[in-house]
Order: sequence, then structure tokens, then C-alpha cells
Amino acid sequence: MIQKIINYEDLQLEYFVKGTGPNVIFCMHGHSKSPYDFEFLANENRTIISLHLFYHGNSHFPESRIEKNPLQVHEFKALIDLLLEREKVEKFHTLAFSQGGRFVLSILPLYAPRIISVQLISPDGMDNNSFYNRTSRKKWARKLFSSWESNPKSIMKFAYIGKKLRLVRPKVYQFMENLTANPETFQRASKTWRGFRFVQPDEAEISKALENYKIPFKIIMGKFDQVIRPAQAYSFAKRIKQESRIIEIDCGHDFFNDKYRAMLENVLVF
Repeated sequence: MIQKIINYEDLQLEYFVKGTGPNVIFCMHGHSKSPYDFEFLANENRTIISLHLFYHGNSHFPESRIEKNPLQVHEFKALIDLLLEREKVEKFHTLAFSQGGRFVLSILPLYAPRIISVQLISPDGMDNNSFYNRTSRKKWARKLFSSWESNPKSIMKFAYIGKKLRLVRPKVYQFMENLTANPETFQRASKTWRGFRFVQPDEAEISKALENYKIPFKIIMGKFDQVIRPAQAYSFAKRIKQESRIIEIDCGHDFFNDKYRAMLENVLVF
């Protein structure tokens, strides 16, 4: 994959391109994942454009802005406009996993006339009012998470109590254990959670765009996913009038290992 960089004001976005085919697939990875997750889709008829989201690779969002001036959707769109112009892309498919799903959903109404299809894999951003998203907009919660960045393990005391009180599901507890085991990973999670809090999909505009432009839409969920559960996807799909657009496959939240990649490829259509 060929690495490239674009800049807009104080933002920097790294992306990778593979192939020269007419079918352009615009991909966005999940938290602590990689643009290379989507390389398996490459063939002679496709061009894969895969982003590094901020705080991953060489993509940059200033830490000094996290609290007082977090990322706005229009800024992200300005970067994508530059990218599409540079790569001479007019129409494209979108494909995103987890955190990347929040970004695709947020820009979907803005690019609806140019989008050929939308396929999301266990996407974040399906509920702006979830506890996870609501608390990111609370100053006290952001301050608390910021204080944990130097000692991620300290959060597990609260998670353990939550697990005992059945407020935290066992799989989520395990996910948090994995997250806090690596300070760098936890710091990235904290920064993205705080810095991306205004990247909020507009469900009414998404529903309108999908209907007006007849965009093929699909959400692929892991049947056993406890990080982003299928129930969340069904509720979201109902609200945007896409109830029949969900596919479940027999996995959890990890879709990109050798065991599940073939299952994933079987349900993706370009």
C-alpha cells in the first residue's frame, strides 16, 4: 500500500492507497487497528483507500485542542475533500469498522450524492445518548479519564465493582483489561473518546440521505459481540428505517483475524 499525507490547518491525515481499479472503496479502521486491515479486499477491479484515524500512525490532532476545541465534523470533511480531489475520486463505496463507523456515519449525509454503498462492521456512533457517548460530553468524566492516563490500571478497581454489581458485562470487563494492559493503548482511547466527542452522526439526516439517494446500506455485526452488541444495531437500524439491513456472523468484536476474515469477505458486496 502506498502511504500518503494530507494537511488542513492544524490537522494531518495519513492514508494508504492500493490498486488502480475503477471500484473505489474508502475504508476507516477501528480503535488501535490498522489501515492494513482492509488490504485483503484488493483486486484488479478495486482501489482501496484506507485512512489512519487521528492518534493512529502519522495522523495528527493537537492534544492542546482536546478539551476546549475538539474535532468537528466539518474539519474532517475538509480533509476528505482534499483527499478525494487529490486522488481524483468522484464516486466511492464506504467501509468502516468500530470507531471508523462513527466517522463514516457522520459524513454520510454530506457525501450522499457521491456514495455508492455504505457497509459498516460493528460500528461505533449508533447512539449519541449512550452512557459511553454522554459522559464524553461531561467535563468531570473527561477530567477523570485524563487522570487515569498515567495509571490505566487504576480504572479496573471501578470496573471490578461494576462487574460485581452486574453493571459491567464480563466481556466488557475483559475488553477493559486488555485496554488498560497497555498504557499507550489506553491513552489513545482516552484521547479519542474525549477529542471526538462532537463527531456525532445525525440520524435524521442519515435516514433522509439513504432514502433520497437510494444508497445500499448494511451493518455487519458479530453475533457474540459484547463490546458493540447486535441489539444496539437493531435499535439504530429501526430509527433510520433500515431494519432489514443487518447481517450477523458467528464472531465477537474481532473480525479481522484469519478465522473470521473469510466470513466477513463473504458478506461484503462491492
